[in-house]
Amino acid sequence: MKINVPVTQAGYLPDKYSKYSAIKKAGQPVISFPIEVTDVPQETNYLALSLIDYDAVPRTGFPFIHWLAANLPVKNIDEDFSRGFKGPQGMNTWASRFYDEDDDYVTSHYAGPMPPDKPHRYTLTVYALKHAMAVKDKFYYNQFRDELKNNLLDKTDFVVNAHD
Repeated sequence: MKINVPVTQAGYLPDKYSKYSAIKKAGQPVISFPIEVTDVPQETNYLALSLIDYDAVPRTGFPFIHWLAANLPVKNIDEDFSRGFKGPQGMNTWASRFYDEDDDYVTSHYAGPMPPDKPHRYTLTVYALKHAMAVKDKFYYNQFRDELKNNLLDKTDFVVNAHD
């Protein structure tokens, strides 16, 4: 399985999907970037994805989850998918007790990269699944990982860079 995301000539995620986006909610970028998905195993019935900033660890003490989504159709993921998707999306790190974010939308949808101090690398992982995940909207990452067990056909990562 292969995934691809558009990047600028300098290799960064275009500004409209990150901290320089003109479209934000509660200060967070909400326009999710398009994802091209190819070479999906034939027996795949659903996709799932995670977008995690491991470069946040030195600053926050933990990886920062920016987006979780489950039970996606087996096709390319269009720009701004998160805002229109009616399936389950998980809680991101803005829902943590370490942040004061109380906007229900922001904590349970795509919240784009906002590197505070230097460029960060964001790991996008797309998962090919045999069947739908038994998660409801606003699920947590541990539930997501549990649901991958005995359901995963393939997965692939793509590192997305965002500038500060």
